[in-house]
Amino acid sequence: MSWIPVVSAVLGAVIGLGSALVGDRIRWRREQGGHWLTLRREVYVGYLNALHEANQTMRAVSLGDFPPETTRDLAARAAFREAGVNQAQEHLVLVASEQVIRAAGETTTALRGLRDRIRGGEDHTAADYQSEFHFFSDRLHELRNAMRRDLGVTALETQIPI
Repeated sequence: MSWIPVVSAVLGAVIGLGSALVGDRIRWRREQGGHWLTLRREVYVGYLNALHEANQTMRAVSLGDFPPETTRDLAARAAFREAGVNQAQEHLVLVASEQVIRAAGETTTALRGLRDRIRGGEDHTAADYQSEFHFFSDRLHELRNAMRRDLGVTALETQIPI
């Protein structure tokens, strides 16, 4: 009968250790989930900022705001490149869901369409430019909502103007 207290003590220690390990594992997973959520949010914001900067700078080019020693074509291409859209998209590809990556690709393609219209001499008042701009704006709205869903936030019905 003297082995019962020993078995009870060992069994209690095993249960205690096991529950502590399970608790630590749950806490670690929660912290990792929070870390990945924060990382995705930062990458998403970086990508959206790059899109915004490229759009605004290309719009300025469409209005003739670029150095006289360069061509409109080169200024529009430089505006897109210097905003870092491609680099920001590469960061996004590493951490985003498939839906966000797909929406980002469509948005970048639509922004390139605007760039190409500007390169061709159109400004923001041209009908074809406006059509292309609305296409870009719609893709951006879809991208924002894909990002929101991925971050666990409800989608927006309202399309935020850019």
